[in-house]
Amino acid sequence: MNLKNILKEIKKLKITGIADDTRYLQEGDLFVCRKGASEDGNRFLEQAILQGAKAILSEESHQLPIPVLVSEKIEEIFPELLFRFYDYPQYELNLIGITGTDGKTTTASITEHLLNQKFNSCYIGTNGIRHLGQSEKTGYTTLPLCLLVRNLRLLADKNIRHLVMEVSSQGLVNRRTEGLEFQIAVFTNLTHEHLDTHKTMENYLKAKQILFSKLVKGGLGVVNYDSPYANYFKCKNLLSYGLNEKADFQAYNIRETRKYTVFDLKTPKENWPDVRVNLFGNYNIYNTLASIITALHYNIPKSVIFKALEDIPKIEGRLELLTKNENFHVYVDFAHTPNALKEILTHLKHHYKRVFLVIGSAGGKDKSKRPLLGLTAVSLADHVIFTSEDPRFEKPEDIIAEIIEDIKNDNFQIIKNRKEAIKTAIMMGQKGDAILIAGKGNDDYFEENGIIYPYSDIEVAERVLEEIKKRS
Repeated sequence: MNLKNILKEIKKLKITGIADDTRYLQEGDLFVCRKGASEDGNRFLEQAILQGAKAILSEESHQLPIPVLVSEKIEEIFPELLFRFYDYPQYELNLIGITGTDGKTTTASITEHLLNQKFNSCYIGTNGIRHLGQSEKTGYTTLPLCLLVRNLRLLADKNIRHLVMEVSSQGLVNRRTEGLEFQIAVFTNLTHEHLDTHKTMENYLKAKQILFSKLVKGGLGVVNYDSPYANYFKCKNLLSYGLNEKADFQAYNIRETRKYTVFDLKTPKENWPDVRVNLFGNYNIYNTLASIITALHYNIPKSVIFKALEDIPKIEGRLELLTKNENFHVYVDFAHTPNALKEILTHLKHHYKRVFLVIGSAGGKDKSKRPLLGLTAVSLADHVIFTSEDPRFEKPEDIIAEIIEDIKNDNFQIIKNRKEAIKTAIMMGQKGDAILIAGKGNDDYFEENGIIYPYSDIEVAERVLEEIKKRS
């Protein structure tokens, strides 16, 4: 059955949506049986029917109580099937894609905040889907294409016209943005991560470059000039940012006050004195610069940008401060790469007497970064507690052994139970100290031996802090 006939049958059957995964299949949907790297959709037919699928699209014939459409070219026609069914919602939206190892969530969040000063805008990324004061978690950084296009239609129907997306390297190589075009592509940086998927840094770089190949004609490329990989990102309309004076947008004369990071900004047209941002650390200056360039592209006035940067909403799980009146501070952060950890610890070391760190490394992910995480941790933190972090099907003690294998320092201990590790670190806190709980940020789960448990670093830390208050 070709695409034209499939669409005719869909219309006849009054299909209300399309899903290729039962985790987001809704009643009335067409369930498309696709064959992935580890799963075959044909294994989930019974589940799909139970959830209310109205018809099945498969490469195989099946005797089922609901209609079965058969096509031998599902992978070939799938993107166009989605676009036609949902009436090409991507053309009703300005798509802004942000890729890079670190900084995607913060850059996308700042960008959404700036665009919201003038437009109805939306964010999609690690922290879920956020628009018009509403938010929902999804469990993805870059949504699978089927779920993404469905949401693009919902957003377009709500009169949202600007969408800021985190676009991961895995999302790009797995074709989660197939058929989409972006008005702006942002490259933040490239550091050691995801080599379990890409095998080499060269392959990782090529994956990131895919986003720039998806720019519309005349689209804008925005690149971190200070990244050693900056020159690998090319397009006709390109702007750079950084701390280097050769960048198109350069932050200089950087200083901190109690409430703000303040810097002067050189732009291609003029200099901006005293830009104030309510975020800290040089890495957040980079994130802010990329967002400013995007806002200017959409003609957000300079005065509006200045005011909005002073009041960026809390970015969940990104150096999130949990303490209020204590004489030491407890933070949670999503940092799980050696570079992100280095940036945050460097920032904290400038502001606190001592820094205590709780960290692990997720199972089933890039193993090659584990020794680098360990070395970064002990070289910058005053004391480190290595612990378990979503071990999945690996043994926590094996992961920790890989993290510490190159460490010569003795400023660490091992507490496998993550709750106990967090409690121990917080109980060590004294006046002028900072405790950083890294790796999971605002995640609400813990995954071990194939089971996903409800869990939150934030909730664990807050319970410990409450216990301390009751004792004092």
